Amino acid sequence: MRNTDKFCLFLGLFLAATLFRGANLCGATFETEPDDGLKGQWPQWRGPDGLGVSSEPNLPEIWNTKSQNIKWKVRIPGEGASSPVVSNGRVILTTAYESPKAAISQRFINVASLGLALVLFVGVAVKSFRNRREGTQKKIPPAKRGLAERFNRLFTGFTSFSFVCFALLVTIGRRHSDLVLGKFGLLLSKLGCEDMVHLYSVAEGVPAAVWLTSGGIALLGLAVSVGWLRAHSIWRLFGAGVVLFSAIPFVKFTPLDQWKEEIELWEKLVFIFPALVVAFWHLINYIEVGWKRGFELSKQRVSTLRGRINVALRMLNYMEIRWRHKNIWHFGTVRSLLFVILLVAWSLLVFIPPNFFQSRRGLERAALCLDVKSGNTLWEQPVFVAPAERKHSENTYATPTAATDGKHIIVNFGLGIACLDFEGRILWRKRDLDYFENSRYGAVSSPLLTDDTVIVVRESEFGSKRPTWIAAFDKQSGRTRWKINAKSMHDCYTTALLYQDGANTQLLTSSWENVTSYDIESGERLWMQEIPTQQLVASMARLGELLCVGGSTHGPRAIIMMRLNGKGKDTKVDVLWQSSRGAPGNSSPVIYNGKLFVVTDTGIMTCYDAVSGTVLWNKRLRRGRYLSSLVAGDEKVYACNTKGVITVIAADSKLKVLAENDLQGRCYASLAIADGCILIRIANYLYCIEKERQ
Repeated sequence: MRNTDKFCLFLGLFLAATLFRGANLCGATFETEPDDGLKGQWPQWRGPDGLGVSSEPNLPEIWNTKSQNIKWKVRIPGEGASSPVVSNGRVILTTAYESPKAAISQRFINVASLGLALVLFVGVAVKSFRNRREGTQKKIPPAKRGLAERFNRLFTGFTSFSFVCFALLVTIGRRHSDLVLGKFGLLLSKLGCEDMVHLYSVAEGVPAAVWLTSGGIALLGLAVSVGWLRAHSIWRLFGAGVVLFSAIPFVKFTPLDQWKEEIELWEKLVFIFPALVVAFWHLINYIEVGWKRGFELSKQRVSTLRGRINVALRMLNYMEIRWRHKNIWHFGTVRSLLFVILLVAWSLLVFIPPNFFQSRRGLERAALCLDVKSGNTLWEQPVFVAPAERKHSENTYATPTAATDGKHIIVNFGLGIACLDFEGRILWRKRDLDYFENSRYGAVSSPLLTDDTVIVVRESEFGSKRPTWIAAFDKQSGRTRWKINAKSMHDCYTTALLYQDGANTQLLTSSWENVTSYDIESGERLWMQEIPTQQLVASMARLGELLCVGGSTHGPRAIIMMRLNGKGKDTKVDVLWQSSRGAPGNSSPVIYNGKLFVVTDTGIMTCYDAVSGTVLWNKRLRRGRYLSSLVAGDEKVYACNTKGVITVIAADSKLKVLAENDLQGRCYASLAIADGCILIRIANYLYCIEKERQ
């Protein structure tokens, strides 16, 4: 062979190798689509391999509440933010709702609370009308009534109205009470009392918060009831004393907080301060300032300072404080006595049930199975019944998404994980006994399922007394295969990824300032890569050897694109590029068609070239918050905001918005794609959207 031929052959081989490597980087040989064997299925959070990418063709672009392209719509009991998973023509979903006993108890409380409010309002209206009529008939001008008497009536009316509003809020409107009571916590946090924010709540189920919030309102009701007794009677004095002394056991027996620590005394006193003010006001009304007999104040003007001092001393010498009492053994009118009984009963209703009955009955965490073609519910299975734990206001008690292999269903509710079969039978359960006292924002991370292993990651949260743990359980029996405490992981809320590096499978986790890989067979740490992000919520995106970590809800935000080379412990991580532009907060990004798509919490969507990091386009979507993760398929990318508006964008290097679809409801869950359908959880409904056949 001539030298020229050798050179041409060498040059051709070199160019071929270069092009092949470039094709790898651009995703030409990557898994741009999931395995065809998984078509028609969405077996875990973000679908096959957790990539957020579907291989389904002919996906819909346009739908609306007028039934266009809506195949079916089903009401889901309870609430949750978990996404649907699909396998074998069935849709699996998790939810949480009050247990039947607690629900019956809550209905009774609602009816009783509403009845008390109606009786009180009607009684006050009738009393006001009669007083006005009697005053008109007797022709008694308002000026004849004492100023103190009129002010006392105004004070009693205002405090009664305030108590009624708070009582209705924590009984009938308990689920929405945080929207109002939380404002007090936010105000205190601005004043530097950040530790008190979580104590203004009755909906989240934290014993200390329920005790303090409901108890503070109940004490206010008792104090207000005293004001309806006859003024200056011994019974009003006795009632005010009962309120003041009731504050002692209330403070003494306040439960520990969720971390089993004592709540400071001043924090407890904040809750009972309104009741103490009202009670002290009733006591002050027994005191009357007067002058002794023989005292006459000279009307002659005193010009000198010494003269003024002498007058002041003379006044103090003749001043006396008298104990004012009148009709000391009389309760008052029958109507006033009725109001006292109503307010006392209502106070007990506010305080006793949530602290001694409802909290023990707890919430049911359940799994549901629906037919993907019709939406009919095939079965509903309660898995755990337990009191509510502390969580973030935007989190739910059923946020982690289930995982399935077509035979087994794995569900995670934070307080425990369980395995069910496709008929809804519970095969095994594993409780996390330390979860309640260590929960701050609630469970988020979804379980992973391999051929024979269930993997669960539970990261420690701020203030938690236990470290992060990662555990692998036998799929058939629930036996713990291995469990490790990952010291490098804390305060993040992402779902891990499985990465096949050849014959072996790695577990990839992203946490506080690092990405770490573990061997799924033993739990051994394989490698760790430092990253400049901290409190991550958005999960990683992957495409073959490309791995993207993006986000942070605390500290610096960044998007980091990495390439994984090698296997096992020999894996080398190369950072291809890094950017802070358009970094997501809660929404997980997606890599599709060689491009990276990300959206911020405020709805700014950015398209990057996945390899070079070049910004291809940037667009503000319809206003709203974007917490759901991005999903792609059929050359489209779907972005959903918290108001139920789903924007469909062409997965192209040029910006093209295909549609904006508004289903008008709260949405925190991510989309699922299976059988040519899009399944999305909006408020208390599950929608199945399918393109109408022509």
